[in-house]
Amino acid sequence: MLLFLLHPNSIMVSSICCRRGQDDERGRAAKREDEEEEQQKEEEGTSIWGGLPDQLVERVLAFLPLKDVIRMRCVCKRWSEDTRSTSFAKLHAMFSCSSSREQQQKPWFIVCTGKRRFLSYDVNSCSWKLLSVSCLPDPDLQVLASSRGLLCYGFRWGELTSTDLYVCNPVTKKWEHLPPHPEQMVDHFGMAYDETTSAYKILTMNAAASSSVGGGAFSSSIGGSNSIRDVRVYDSRTKKWTPGVLPKPSMHFGKSPMVFCNGWFFLMDRMRPFCELFAYNIEQCVWKELQTVSPRYFEYPSLVECGGGRLFMIGIVKDCHRIWEVVINNQEKEEEDCREMMKLVLYETLPSQFPNEFKVRRVSSLVGAGRCPNYNPFRLNAIGSSNNLICFTSNIDYSWVLVYNTELRTFHWSSKDPIHPSLSDYAGVSFQPCLAASP
Repeated sequence: MLLFLLHPNSIMVSSICCRRGQDDERGRAAKREDEEEEQQKEEEGTSIWGGLPDQLVERVLAFLPLKDVIRMRCVCKRWSEDTRSTSFAKLHAMFSCSSSREQQQKPWFIVCTGKRRFLSYDVNSCSWKLLSVSCLPDPDLQVLASSRGLLCYGFRWGELTSTDLYVCNPVTKKWEHLPPHPEQMVDHFGMAYDETTSAYKILTMNAAASSSVGGGAFSSSIGGSNSIRDVRVYDSRTKKWTPGVLPKPSMHFGKSPMVFCNGWFFLMDRMRPFCELFAYNIEQCVWKELQTVSPRYFEYPSLVECGGGRLFMIGIVKDCHRIWEVVINNQEKEEEDCREMMKLVLYETLPSQFPNEFKVRRVSSLVGAGRCPNYNPFRLNAIGSSNNLICFTSNIDYSWVLVYNTELRTFHWSSKDPIHPSLSDYAGVSFQPCLAASP
């Protein structure tokens, strides 16, 4: 046994094992030193942030863009709690508004919706986003309207809108189910948010004609324009629906969407040779009528609101898409006369080179069934925003959008949508993500 231990080979093996053990010990020691150094750095960083007053930390974090605030909530529990407070939301909104125009959050244009989901084009990152608001109780809800950071969800059957409504902020996941409306369905629907009071209002109107939908009798003006028999306003401060002022019987409304601008809800009705707008002020409860001569060969007009309280009208003239600015003449008039004059000033002509989905095409085979000879099933849908941007989408393909900047007068083509969700219901609203908007 002693001879074996004194053998040269055994001595070599034992020395190698000894050196390996020493190397392992040195490696463990170096690893412990690195861990201690890393822990010391974390403690120093924690002590720096921990030593700052909460109000100062809140102001520092409030300067971050919204997408970074959302990501930051995953860093630690304290930051997650701090960024969910009401004071932080108001501070973040204030800094966002005071930042330079280049740094301000640009809108998302929600193109289509369904099943509590919506597909939107994010102008900030020039990318498509498919988002789902799973916190809402009904899985079949659709986006009906938007104002600032709030989305209104409900159901739409053709040109009729259900009054079973939900208002939600998809960023904070907060939502509210609105109280019952006197009517089951409405013809006209609009939403507006007041930043001064942090409250929102919803305007609904029903036409005088009636039709049968789903086995029940609902008010509807399908297929034409009719006078209004019911006006209701919901105020988030009172949580109630209150009757509004009825317009004059001579005012006939088409099926164009409501547009909110400078405290007024605008609706459009076109009767050649005149182009008429009707506006309702939900604070003063008054109506006014605006009238002008339509451009010759004017087809498929749509109205949008843009940044700075400007109104634009989009339409087709001789197979060419054009943009007009609506200029209202605010001259003095008699108290009994609610009619004002306006004029359409040609602002821009859209590019002649379009993808196939955007081109104006005539389908002669569809003539008949009550359609005029120049019936055009392929046209542009326009979506306005508060950031001087107008988004155009095709009514037959939602995978492309054209964004127009009314201030710089520039066009931007989007990339083709790579998501292709099974959402067939058109939404056509502009959404401004915001932490401060509360339902």
